[in-house]
Amino acid sequence: MNQRTHTWIAARAIGLLEEEGTEPNLAALLRHFAREASVGAWVPDAQDAKRGGAGSKTENHVLKIAPYEGRERARSTTSKDALVAELGQHRATAQFLRADQRLRPEWWGEPYKGDVDKPGQHLPNRAMALSTTLKDLVLLGDRALISLLPFPVDFHSYMHPDCCTAEEATAMYFFMLSHFVADASMPCHCDARKLTSYSGGKIHKKWEGHWSRKVGTYFEKAKLLPWGVESIAPNAGPSSDEVIQKAQDIDGNFGIDLSSATVPDLQPGHDVWLELIHVCRASFAVASVVCPPDEYPYGDDDQRPEFDVVLGNGHSQLREELDMAIMHDAVLNTAIVWKHVWNKLGGD
Repeated sequence: MNQRTHTWIAARAIGLLEEEGTEPNLAALLRHFAREASVGAWVPDAQDAKRGGAGSKTENHVLKIAPYEGRERARSTTSKDALVAELGQHRATAQFLRADQRLRPEWWGEPYKGDVDKPGQHLPNRAMALSTTLKDLVLLGDRALISLLPFPVDFHSYMHPDCCTAEEATAMYFFMLSHFVADASMPCHCDARKLTSYSGGKIHKKWEGHWSRKVGTYFEKAKLLPWGVESIAPNAGPSSDEVIQKAQDIDGNFGIDLSSATVPDLQPGHDVWLELIHVCRASFAVASVVCPPDEYPYGDDDQRPEFDVVLGNGHSQLREELDMAIMHDAVLNTAIVWKHVWNKLGGD
């Protein structure tokens, strides 16, 4: 997903949290910096952020899944019913997979596992690391940030103000986290076949371009932050009210309806890592619906179907169903993870 799409997802997730209303302080924190989502939600893909492997190496944005032939076959196998149950009824991708008849029952009976080159460096790990960091940042917050919490932070009175996390910095980390959650919802980020690669394939880039056109140019950072960092007139851009409303206006372009959506906590027994493992497995299944393994085998790197062949006008119904399911869940998943991180601060 490109910068404008990541920005829209983050802005829409702010609006969803506001509409749902169970965590008004978190929504208020993020709302105030809605324009800055155009930077924060895109930082992980920025060239400068690649330094030191901090977050923009390719492996940190993907969990490329492939058939597994190792000893832990049972651990790497799940049924359709089991995966849908792990995802929960609130996710549109779960509803899509439950109804799907394209993937044969035999497909669901086979083991699949992330094909990870460097242990510890893949998408769910990166999201988990950011989630843990965010909890620390909030607890180290300045007075404005601490005032949003429903409990006192005893050590705060001993901290020098310059050592405290500003609201702006905390919001930036929430937006960065949204980038990785959204990437887990993108099927091409979760399929190890070369046909789903961004540069070597013919689907990934065109699919993202298709979404970008639906989002439109409003969410480009040059329009939301026209002054850059040097401006002396930071109020020259659109208001947070406008950004969040514009994000909601895009819903119809993807056929999504979030008007009555709830933002649940993670499934019982899940943390951010495990939740996104299941989201990635679902995205892998979706990629296998789009490019059936019977036609495009997992071990065949020469197959490079065009976007128009698998999701063009001849498959417009499938494309529209997936546009709705993927974007619905990219927004909802972001709100779920944000809310979970915030709620954990008041729990154990």
